[in-house]
Amino acid sequence: MKYLNIKIFSLLVMVLLLPFTGFAAITVDGRVDEPDWESAQSFSDFVVIDPLTLAEPRFATRALLLSTEDGLAVAFICEQSEEGSRTRTVAKRDASKFDADSVSFMVDFDGIGEIAYEFSVSISGSYRDGNIVNEVKTNYDWDCLWQRAVNEEVEQWTVEILLPWSIVAMREHDGETRRIGISFQRRFNASNEIFAFPDASISRSRFISDFAEVEVKRYTSQEFYVVPYATVLSDLIKNNITGKAGLDLFWKPSGRFQLAATMNPDFGQVESDDLVINFSAIETLFSDKRPFFTENQGIFDSVMPIRYRLFYTRRVGGPDDRDGGAGDINAAVKAIGSAGLINYGAFAASEANEEGRDFYAGRVVFPINGWSLGALSTYVKRPFREKTALVNSFDYHFKFKDVLRVQGVLIKSEIDSKNVKSSGYGVFNVNEYYPNDRWTFIATFFYLDEKVDFSDMGYQQRNDLKEYFLKASHRKTDFSQDSRAASVTWSGIVTLPKNTEGERLPGFVSLNRSEKMRSGADLSATLQLTTNGYDDLISRGSGPVWLDERWSLDSSYSTQRDGIWGKSFRLNIFQEGMEGWAAGAEANVTWYPHEEFNLNFRLNPQWSRDWLIWMRDVLFGKFSRRQVTAGITANWFPAERHEVLIRCQWITLDADALQPYRIGEESRLVPSDDSLNDFARINFATQLRYRYEVAPMSDLYVVYSRGGLDAIDNPTKGIARLVAESTSLRDADQLLVKLSYRF
Repeated sequence: MKYLNIKIFSLLVMVLLLPFTGFAAITVDGRVDEPDWESAQSFSDFVVIDPLTLAEPRFATRALLLSTEDGLAVAFICEQSEEGSRTRTVAKRDASKFDADSVSFMVDFDGIGEIAYEFSVSISGSYRDGNIVNEVKTNYDWDCLWQRAVNEEVEQWTVEILLPWSIVAMREHDGETRRIGISFQRRFNASNEIFAFPDASISRSRFISDFAEVEVKRYTSQEFYVVPYATVLSDLIKNNITGKAGLDLFWKPSGRFQLAATMNPDFGQVESDDLVINFSAIETLFSDKRPFFTENQGIFDSVMPIRYRLFYTRRVGGPDDRDGGAGDINAAVKAIGSAGLINYGAFAASEANEEGRDFYAGRVVFPINGWSLGALSTYVKRPFREKTALVNSFDYHFKFKDVLRVQGVLIKSEIDSKNVKSSGYGVFNVNEYYPNDRWTFIATFFYLDEKVDFSDMGYQQRNDLKEYFLKASHRKTDFSQDSRAASVTWSGIVTLPKNTEGERLPGFVSLNRSEKMRSGADLSATLQLTTNGYDDLISRGSGPVWLDERWSLDSSYSTQRDGIWGKSFRLNIFQEGMEGWAAGAEANVTWYPHEEFNLNFRLNPQWSRDWLIWMRDVLFGKFSRRQVTAGITANWFPAERHEVLIRCQWITLDADALQPYRIGEESRLVPSDDSLNDFARINFATQLRYRYEVAPMSDLYVVYSRGGLDAIDNPTKGIARLVAESTSLRDADQLLVKLSYRF
């Protein structure tokens, strides 16, 4: 009797407290069976957007959207019989391609077309997140904490996603609702098709603007967490062990503001860059894999030509001003938010020691009715060089009736050093016209005067440039069902570059044909003419060099995964140097013996009889080149939250001297009697990495890395022997253990 009274009392307490107790509306288990889903917004009018036929998909898809106090809930219900049509390859987080059936949800939380976020989940449970800026520019380095789950049944598979309101800073909205832009996509891996609602497609170069606009109930949230880390590094060459510790902090006190900071950060050892041997006058551009510098970085992006950046995050902690070693970062902070109609971002970072630099950036954007105006300022202080660099830019983005887009940026740089004070200017403008789904026209103008310099915090291939770029594309998709082709796109490109002194630089004229087949395979071919002109960079300041016109033909073919194999091939024939021909081939084959394991092989040999490189001053050399680039990558997922990566890369180059040249009259190269030696370069790197996800955004890494680079004069061994011996290189040999945990 006493036990019964206690039970009745407990039940009464629960009933009384029920109105004050919050229960999650959605349990993220992949089963779309909660009653709350019945009140969700439903979307089922999916069409095929890749290829861009806008036809009815072969499988039906229904997407659900529900705003809850815990976050934005999304569900996909994907009809698909289990009879051999599902591909379940497991992939690492943020893989650009899953090689599996998958769904994606893209959302513009502000509904103004400036920044969107992608959340993708494969049928095997693999996932990625990223952001999209400038309509179509996607970056998967951005990570956040969100929930997802997959459930498979005989006739369908379902996905549930929950996005907390704290993952990004959002503009304030009046009233009880928020207007957002959304896009649902589903990828059928066997035929490489994408079904979507609405028909927004990244292949149109106008993507975020085409999102469907919906209203959802408005909620706000707060969040605070810290992620301390500790590393232990064993240098197996120096026989010493070092330790390091640091802290990342994230604070979001309101829906429209968030702050991130890092102290004594540890960057780089768990991710490796691709190997590069660069003999050109242009610096190699690397992507950034360091979380603090990639998370919510989209606010700092402004429209620029490909391979130019006003804010290049790899500068922070990059080669220092003393001896080119890696810069040691003391701390960095980043604030992102909105105030009224203005979006803003602020960034600051400070490096240690007397050779350390200070980096600052500020950005404001004023978006309204599909248009936007923005400004970005960067400032770098370099005490060791007694130099400061200030760059101010103004950017604009206008859209007219979904058929015309005009955007660009105006740049001014001011450099102040003990030897030089200079100011420079630049402008970039791009006009894009889309009269219909078949035709696309793009015209750009790019101008940099001879003194503009934004390379202290940005990435700049060159200055002293005036260039016009024209592109026209035509897409055909109305093929019969028994046709091999699903879509064919023809593109023509013309570039007309000069320097500010009026000297014509080598430009190019190209014609490309790309075919997407109904089997999911892709076939592409490009014929290009590089026009004659002056190369004013190749001599590193010793004068321009006249180069004659050159031709190239590039073709590629890739297939979808067929059973346990996925394949792609490429063949290119091209002219380089003075007049000779070169050829290259590339094979990329992936073996899938099991859904949790795959092995990729890549081989790229090149041969050239006329490789021209700068030696010193006005001296150049013509070489016969044999080069092999190769790689082997193994991905293994032995259990949930466990990842094993094995990666080996080789670059081997063997060059035989043929003829020295010097710059002569009219900037033409003339044969000389200078001595010229054969040489070789071998570069090798391997990494064995184990990752265990202790908890969301909390990881344990164990990483073994080894590799090196060797320069050989007058080599006596052939290319095959050099490739074999490259594995013995040992400039670096280390074992790293890193633990980070989110509190």
